[in-house]
Amino acid sequence: SLVALLPLGAASGVAWELSAGAAAAAVMLAVSSVRIISTGEEALVERLGRFERRLHPGLSFVIPGIERVSIYASIREQVLDVPPQPCITSDNAPLSADAVVFFRIKDLARARYAVDDFRACVTNLVLTQLRSEIGQLTLDQTFAARERLNQKLLEEANAVAAGWGIDVTRIEVRDIHPSPEIVSSMEMQMAAERKKRAAILQSEGEKAALINAAEGRREATVLGARGEQERLQMEARGLADSLDRIAASLEG
Repeated sequence: SLVALLPLGAASGVAWELSAGAAAAAVMLAVSSVRIISTGEEALVERLGRFERRLHPGLSFVIPGIERVSIYASIREQVLDVPPQPCITSDNAPLSADAVVFFRIKDLARARYAVDDFRACVTNLVLTQLRSEIGQLTLDQTFAARERLNQKLLEEANAVAAGWGIDVTRIEVRDIHPSPEIVSSMEMQMAAERKKRAAILQSEGEKAALINAAEGRREATVLGARGEQERLQMEARGLADSLDRIAASLEG
């Protein structure tokens, strides 16, 4: 061999260097095969491009050059913001609505291989459903039926996301903002309603005042007539008493 043709000292040096290089390569190879998965996370391993197995929390190993970790992901509950979207209600009122989605990965293999980007898929799914559900409600119902809307979105999202290995735990419609024209119209309507209520209250007050005044005049008239009647009765009794006394004195 090449080492045998070298002088003894040189040959031993070369052999030592080769041994050291081989040991270093073995150490590097061993280190590169180690994978540590944290609690609440999971990873998938592919062997030669094909899904092979899952890595759970703790210490795991892969075969360098043959196997690779295709994805690390959290299996804890996560939150996803759905940006504001333009919607049209059933009574043709334009508005914008956004939502927040809480979800958990139940099957990482499906989330990795059934869809290209599960976050984008969940976001677009909720956006589509949000526009569809608001389109079936009137403007007033979108404010009054928030809980029912949340529940409907949750049921429809889970019916689809289950096939992606995703469990949607909660959907909350966060903000519903009517267009500026609708807001202006609502403010005018509220102002008209306030004026109407004020006018009704004023008219009821005036009516009560008139009734009270009429009642007062009637009671005053009744009391006046009663007093006049009592005065006449007293005068009549006095006159009768006087006549009785005169008659008695004539008889005597």
